[in-house]
Amino acid sequence: MAKLWLVFLMAAVLSVSEAKLKGGTGCVAYYRRYGNLCYSDTSSVPRPGATLQYLIKVQGPGEICCEALTCTRYSCNMRYIGCGRNSWSSADLQWVGDNLQTPKMRCKTYDLIHRSIYYSFKTTH
Repeated sequence: MAKLWLVFLMAAVLSVSEAKLKGGTGCVAYYRRYGNLCYSDTSSVPRPGATLQYLIKVQGPGEICCEALTCTRYSCNMRYIGCGRNSWSSADLQWVGDNLQTPKMRCKTYDLIHRSIYYSFKTTH
């Protein structure tokens, strides 16, 4: 019985730890290569004529270059959205289609001094 309780406890801790990785916070841009995909904490159904804008906040000095999810009528793909410092935003991206999608992005840096740069993002329709 104690082993079963321990398994449930470990599963609960892992699920809480995993949840912290989402929400568009704690994202990392690495030197000359994209970091892992960073997911928003909200999902939405793309709809006809809808757009989505990514609002990015870079923690500390340095510039990051990113790509983000955009959905056309036929498919969803990662699209290059540009580079920025401090707080910046993408252009309005298409957010149309029929399936529930979670906004996500990934970034990289070419900054030799700051080889790993943390950032967060939010989205707005």
